[in-house]
Amino acid sequence: MTILISMLLLQLSNNLIAGSINNQDSNVDLNLISTVGITINEANIASYSSSGTGAAGDPYIIDDFMINTTDSVGVQFNLVSSYFILRDSYLKGSTYGHMSSVASGRSKVINCTIEAALTIGGTNSHYMTVHNCTLRGTQGSSFSRGLNFTGNIVEITGPNSFSIITIKDENNVFANNLIYGDFSAVKLNHITNSSIENNQLFGAGFYIYEDTIVDILNNTYSENYIDDRQFGMFYNRSDETITGNQYGQIYIVNSENVVIEGYEMNVANLGLQVHNCTNISINNCNVTGRNGIEVRTIEGITIENCNFVGIGDDMGLEFWYTNDAVIQNNHFEGFRYGIHCNSMNEVQIHNNTIYNATETGIYFEINWNILLTFNIISCFVQTEGIQLALEFDTCENITAYYNIFISLGNLMAYNVEEGSVTNSIWYSDTLEIGNHYSDWNGLGTYSIAGGGSVDLYPFIDVDEDSLTEYQEVMIYLTDPFNSDSDSDGLDDGEEVNTYNTNPLSVDSDSDGMDDLWEVTNGTDPTTDDANDDPDEDGLTNIEEYNHNTLPMNNDTDSDGYLDGEEVEAGTDPLNSSDYPIAADGPNLGLIIGIAGGAGVAVAITAYILIRKRKAKKTTKKKKK
Repeated sequence: MTILISMLLLQLSNNLIAGSINNQDSNVDLNLISTVGITINEANIASYSSSGTGAAGDPYIIDDFMINTTDSVGVQFNLVSSYFILRDSYLKGSTYGHMSSVASGRSKVINCTIEAALTIGGTNSHYMTVHNCTLRGTQGSSFSRGLNFTGNIVEITGPNSFSIITIKDENNVFANNLIYGDFSAVKLNHITNSSIENNQLFGAGFYIYEDTIVDILNNTYSENYIDDRQFGMFYNRSDETITGNQYGQIYIVNSENVVIEGYEMNVANLGLQVHNCTNISINNCNVTGRNGIEVRTIEGITIENCNFVGIGDDMGLEFWYTNDAVIQNNHFEGFRYGIHCNSMNEVQIHNNTIYNATETGIYFEINWNILLTFNIISCFVQTEGIQLALEFDTCENITAYYNIFISLGNLMAYNVEEGSVTNSIWYSDTLEIGNHYSDWNGLGTYSIAGGGSVDLYPFIDVDEDSLTEYQEVMIYLTDPFNSDSDSDGLDDGEEVNTYNTNPLSVDSDSDGMDDLWEVTNGTDPTTDDANDDPDEDGLTNIEEYNHNTLPMNNDTDSDGYLDGEEVEAGTDPLNSSDYPIAADGPNLGLIIGIAGGAGVAVAITAYILIRKRKAKKTTKKKKK
């Protein structure tokens, strides 16, 4: 936070020095010199300059431009070969605020406010400087090699724009910037010999795209923060556990035997990237953002017990060139693709839930040796064959059973498709169990679309709890593979259809007494009757529950004493041989005297007879 405050103060100071032109409020009343866009080229650049000759040591100075236009471009530089500095200006265009097409190393943009769909662009302007500017737009711009981008404020205002800014190639400096995104990315594309330092990103993160290990190790990453938490850059790590919650985003490369666990990453374009590693374990992490985890060129990875929530309609997990992957016990919701697999071998996907995929729940392209079991996938099917729960393209050796595939939107559309698939098996012959398909009519086998394969053992209610898979997944949110989702001793179907209790709660009415106990003992599992005493034994229902006595029987052990009397006296209401001594019963001193005169046996017999007579008498009384 101290770093952020210092950067904001520095930025404010610079803006004040630059004057009122670089004002973050684009709606202020400015003295505009033009309401149409301007194109500057080599022939006319001198006429727009206040000073300079265009030489390296004496660049043209173009300043105090104030342009607000609905034209596509505010200011366009076209084929400029002279050196120039655009400074202290306000530029606004509908598509481009400023687009540079100038000779390498000739252009600088300083102390400007620029607003447009694409705020500033320079794919053809190598070695460009952008300093102390405020850039506001609906999508990001792209720069190639030699970019010096420092001290700027960048704000993406468009809905879910993927890229805030793209930086390519070598010799770039990206430092001391404030970035405000919308689940967006600072995309670093094949960069090398570059410095990425002291940047603050909010609602955004970094995306390192297909860099080689050599390129990555030639860059400097330090003191970058994602929503006030450090950007975790890890490389060449071995036998290490990365745990806690200090990183807002994690990138790990060229490492082995590393565990990442217990992280929560929010408002990010991408939670984790794992590149060129061996034996990586990711568990118990929560990621909310456009994408969850990207994995590239990995030998051995396990992702389990994680929760992924999609914002921006992209991918929960994305894999490329990965061998030996286990994906299990994870939850995905709100993604275009839940899991996207490209060029993978030896893949196990078990016990995952993928809800509301807008395009495909799991997509496989060029994969080998895949096993899928106990997964639940629902997808929004509007056009049959376009939105799918599960799709294969050019794959070999697939086994899938005990999975549930549910179509939403078009409920009767098929939701599984295989294309160019060799050797696919959609059931376990040993278990005689296949998969659930929401469009199956319940009769005979099920034909898989696209490839001609057949599921010999499709099912509708695999756990036999009298609830269909659709009811369990989409209505009651129960576990379709477990007849008793809350493990309270009552089947889910019994709870829903017979007792009207909550199949996800052991104590539906929250009165302290388990549903099963209430059902078994005659109390109401849907009403808070903890303080009732229906058998009038002096114990409320919750007290009966705690003492394991019967709420509808005032003398559980049938010893002639009310359960409440026994509890009050400290005797066991479940043991007929343990009951209270009557308050008006025989005096112990008298019994001893009898024993002294007539013998112990006679005294003991008298004592027992008196107790039994008292017990018999007590059964005639009830406590009110």
